[in-house]
Amino acid sequence: MKNLQEVQARRGYELSQVDQLQVDARPDLVPQDAGERARHARRLAADATIYGLPSVYQYAQMVMQAVDSSSPTYTGFDAWYHQRDVATPEFDVFKTPNVDTLYSNAWLDLTEGPAVLRIPPIRGRYYTLHFLDAYSNATNLSSRTVGDEGGEFLVTMPDWEGSVPAGARRFRVASPYMWILMRILVGGSTRDVEEVRALQDAVAIEPTAEVGGGEFVLVSPEAAETGWDSFFRALDFCLRANGHPVHEDAYVYRFRSIGVGGPRTLDVDALDDATRQGLEAGFADAMELIRGARSEFAQPVGDTGWISGSAGEDGFNYLRRAVRNFVGTGGNVIAEKVFFAAHSDASGEPLDASRTSYTVRLDPPPPVDGYWSLTIYPTATRLLYPNEIDRYAIAATTPGLEYGKDGSLTVVIQHERPDNAANWLPAPPGGFYLDLRTWEPGMEIREGRWRPGPVTPVS
Repeated sequence: MKNLQEVQARRGYELSQVDQLQVDARPDLVPQDAGERARHARRLAADATIYGLPSVYQYAQMVMQAVDSSSPTYTGFDAWYHQRDVATPEFDVFKTPNVDTLYSNAWLDLTEGPAVLRIPPIRGRYYTLHFLDAYSNATNLSSRTVGDEGGEFLVTMPDWEGSVPAGARRFRVASPYMWILMRILVGGSTRDVEEVRALQDAVAIEPTAEVGGGEFVLVSPEAAETGWDSFFRALDFCLRANGHPVHEDAYVYRFRSIGVGGPRTLDVDALDDATRQGLEAGFADAMELIRGARSEFAQPVGDTGWISGSAGEDGFNYLRRAVRNFVGTGGNVIAEKVFFAAHSDASGEPLDASRTSYTVRLDPPPPVDGYWSLTIYPTATRLLYPNEIDRYAIAATTPGLEYGKDGSLTVVIQHERPDNAANWLPAPPGGFYLDLRTWEPGMEIREGRWRPGPVTPVS
């Protein structure tokens, strides 16, 4: 083990179950005037949407894989759904996917007991089993924290009391429903893809108790993003099923006065008209704010057009956390990943390949212990852009790249095919954004001493 003890020390906050919270037995005051009640509900609904967006978006993904047996990606709990080929524009399991790894997804149900996880030896290539709790807080069992030899782990809740099997190590997580997003680096050859598929199959999950026994609210990812009633039904379930960090008791308890997170299941149809209007309006307010701030959830990198940060450590920054998950679920910690994202060029103009072309100079390419890649996404879909050469990213493994004599790499970003397409990253004929991922980033990146060159328009 490399850094697992350090990882575990940052984890394991105990969650407070709101139905057990010791409070005054009298209900909170709710305005009797219909107009004031609607305004009160609107304010709380906006806060609840911002606070709960990562929980709801992840929950909707969980429903599709672990709950809804009619879903094409259904596996049930404690079972893998493997992506067997590199992502293409048809991949829509979640937003902003990469094209450098094969993904595997599993949802753990720890409500009745732990799960055993076995990782085989994975030598000579980057991998991570990226755990996300109900609030998108991240930790990893990876080539960084575990090493090449793998191992056996007992995944438990913090308050679990029992015996760890011989040869296994305990790995504490914070909520009973957990998402594992596994990534294994893959090259472009058929042989390499087959090797990674074999590694996927060798990573085993075994529950130690019954799973999937809860009464779940069915909600699709589309409904979670657009329907206020579906969103709050899902959030109500998440809060009651997963609890919340104890230091957020006072903040979360306020949502009870609009029916969210209390001891009884939210019945949207039973709410009075004023409260329903407030919920709908508050949801719309929050989503408008989140959409408008989606390029602002990280720190600007000078006047380059880039923003940067880690994507899985938010603390009490609920708006940042909501925007990050709106852009793409599955953010990670800084030691595992640092991202650079660009929604605008160096002058602050939104990126739009229908108006101009762009270049990005990497001098030198990102210094990493894992890997790096620069991927492009249409703003409208946040998925991969279909193009004539089936190239969705530029990475160190991209064949045929042309480097400068000084070792730098200049990437050409435009819609029309250039005369020299060696370093061309095809762009959609409209708005887009860039995501430069650095996995196991070197200290130059983590300390801000390395940065990508500006996103420069070409006249």
